[in-house]
Amino acid sequence: VPEAQLQQLVRELRADPAVEYAQVDHMRRIDDAPMRKVLAATTEAFTPNDQYYSQYQWHFHNAVGGVNAPEAWDISKGDGAVVAVLDTGVLLNHPDLQANLLEGYDFITDAFVSRRPTDERVPGAKDYGDWTLDADCSADWVGEPSSWHGTHTSGTVAEVSNNSIGMAGLAHNAKVLPVRVLGRCGGYDSDISDAIIWASGGTVDGVPANANPAEVVSLSLSGPGACDAATQDAINGANSRGTTVVVSAGNQAADASTRSPANCDGVITVGATRVTGGIAYYSNYGTTVDLSAPGGGGSVDGNPNGYVWSTGSDSETTPEAGEATYFGLGGTSMSAPHVAATVALVQSALAGAGRDPLTPASALC
Repeated sequence: VPEAQLQQLVRELRADPAVEYAQVDHMRRIDDAPMRKVLAATTEAFTPNDQYYSQYQWHFHNAVGGVNAPEAWDISKGDGAVVAVLDTGVLLNHPDLQANLLEGYDFITDAFVSRRPTDERVPGAKDYGDWTLDADCSADWVGEPSSWHGTHTSGTVAEVSNNSIGMAGLAHNAKVLPVRVLGRCGGYDSDISDAIIWASGGTVDGVPANANPAEVVSLSLSGPGACDAATQDAINGANSRGTTVVVSAGNQAADASTRSPANCDGVITVGATRVTGGIAYYSNYGTTVDLSAPGGGGSVDGNPNGYVWSTGSDSETTPEAGEATYFGLGGTSMSAPHVAATVALVQSALAGAGRDPLTPASALC
């Protein structure tokens, strides 16, 4: 409907005393910057024994721009922790990720967005591909290949490590609970908010209870505007159940207070840094940003140091049209899972020492 008619409807609904709140169900999109690099061939031997760790994963071990993962791994590798990754879903059969995946759920309620036959929510979180054609999402939309975004962010969290192939995950003994909320053109606030509730162990009508509530939820997505009531309620509920919520700050090189869910209360909002430790050119900033983590600086830092490297596919459309591989992306989307994995490492270390886990409020401090 026309915007003026839509806003009038919202006002009428809000004026009804029987209505708790009414809001437009906005669509959010992934927070990766417009840059991508594919894996270059190499014959070098690396340590640890993950094939590409030393050459490509500067974001874990570089002395200036990395997160100092090797020292952290002496204390914790994430055992027993569950990280829910709310994203485009995952490549379920990726050989360097499959062993660390729990069965997730597909929360997308629009068959056009999900590419599934119906609007129903279903078990599993298979990424069917989020490629688009010209004009798919708006009149001036330019088509894009599939991003395999959820597989990439999941790999940063818990890619299988010390298996002599591929790369490493930051909390590589943790488990990823994949929750699909983004597809063709993005994903709706209503699906995202329900997914936050479910991933953290809350109840969502019509969806079976989550058998593996997550210690931390990672959201690498955003859209313009204020934090809406449904999303804030979902985050509040997750926090009350002990789940820390980590979100990307956005890639508009603007104040993060203009983006949701980065501007919601009760979240850890993450900006992006380069291999130099400085802010990435695209990263949102401001007092809304709690901390920053590696996101990649693009071509200015070269290949591989300009990108965050992780699991993916070489297909431009469906998962069946290509092969599992590894590639580099840049964005605050890549930064958020570094922080989510760090929360998992901390919570696992505390549990291993017989101590109480950090509360979400403590994690924010």
